[in-house]
Amino acid sequence: MESITSLIVGIALVAVTATDLIYTAFAPRGSGIISGPVTFAVWRLFFYAGRLTKGRAALTGAGVVIVFTILMTWVLLLWAGNYFIYASDKAAVVSSTSHIPADNLERIYFTGYTLSTLGNGDFVPGTDGWKIYTAFISFTGLMFITIAITYMVPVLSAVTRRRALSIRIASIGSSPQRILLDNWDGTDFKKLEDQFQSLTSEIIHQGQMHLSYPVLHYFQHEDKEASLLPNLAALDEAITILLLYIPERLRPEDQYLVPLRKAITTFLDSITSLYINPDKSDVPALEAGELRQAQVPLLQPDMQAFGELSKRRRALKAMVEYNGWKWKEISAPVLNTEMDLPSML
Repeated sequence: MESITSLIVGIALVAVTATDLIYTAFAPRGSGIISGPVTFAVWRLFFYAGRLTKGRAALTGAGVVIVFTILMTWVLLLWAGNYFIYASDKAAVVSSTSHIPADNLERIYFTGYTLSTLGNGDFVPGTDGWKIYTAFISFTGLMFITIAITYMVPVLSAVTRRRALSIRIASIGSSPQRILLDNWDGTDFKKLEDQFQSLTSEIIHQGQMHLSYPVLHYFQHEDKEASLLPNLAALDEAITILLLYIPERLRPEDQYLVPLRKAITTFLDSITSLYINPDKSDVPALEAGELRQAQVPLLQPDMQAFGELSKRRRALKAMVEYNGWKWKEISAPVLNTEMDLPSML
């Protein structure tokens, strides 16, 4: 009875782990029943550490630790599952010299070096059937471990592109109002058209990468210029100000404005569908005081339109706060003030 139980447990562990590994690495929504909870659990540890230290420095290592923890979890579960399979039969593993059945520790050792195709041959499969199985897991073990390691390559590439996109947005303006004022020529905001056009495809790409590799969401930066989420929130708030306060004739043309807004919407959808419940967040205030001081022509905003955008703006606020930022920081200075002239910052 114990051998049957051990076999069932082993097969179940291997099957679930292999499914999770393949799904996480290749599926469009890459977070399985193992990698998803592991990711969330590790992130919460970092998140609470950030609260205790009252800073974001504790969050900067979260992404790397999560990826490493997922990889080690897959390896250990494959190892454990195959050990239980070998433990179901006394003749499964024997000493290569005395042919005495291996004990539990020796089976663990044999399973580990079989999965990694290492070992010195001091233990061998005891029957022809187990020889075939050993050859099979030696091949598949190498394959799964290779997939798990190569999973990191597109993740790290996407992290680099994400940081570059964040700096690109930050260079347009340090806050929703500064994005607009820095591109106000005294008559309209048409200077934003080229900026909006170049950002659209990159934001779409980031949204899809977050769906495929949810762990991207946990690669955090302490500096605002390299942190995509507060800068993306500032950009979206700038568009909201354009839509609610700025006369249509002064805005960028719809062919530039609408695709960018939709690109940010797809990004928000990818984030909220995986992590965040925006209904728990309050609707933040929408500031336009700097625009009034600069004597930019402003409309009286439609309160119905404000209400229609409440869910979107709650999602933005929840997204920013979930990652350890405060909503007011989307309007904080971005670049190092000691590195250039004030007019360039």
